[in-house]
Amino acid sequence: MSRFRAIAAALLAALALAGCEEPPSPLVPELQQQFRPGYPLADAIQSLKARNATLSVYNRSECESLARANTMTSRLRPGGGPCIFGKIPVSKNWLGGHTDVILQLVFNAEDKLQDGDFEEIRVPFGWN
Repeated sequence: MSRFRAIAAALLAALALAGCEEPPSPLVPELQQQFRPGYPLADAIQSLKARNATLSVYNRSECESLARANTMTSRLRPGGGPCIFGKIPVSKNWLGGHTDVILQLVFNAEDKLQDGDFEEIRVPFGWN
């Protein structure tokens, strides 16, 4: 019977941990507030780097190629100028999981923000 209790306790602990999900990060609404149409490209790069973002900046033709090649890569249509794809780390948990915000910003030909997309991604477990 003690083996049954050990298994039951382990299952109960797993269910308790599954219910302990963190609330959404306030980062997505903050980014949506900050990155509004007209925001300059240079300021966007500087601000994202200050948030420890990993980012890639592409020129107009690269943005258009990315959008044509894979609709999963690009959630927004190119804006006639550069685009930025990035990831901002938000948190890590004791199970090796992490929460990040992924982002895409598209700019017009005058290097002014046309549109942005921000999404919080959670990975509950990790082994890296």
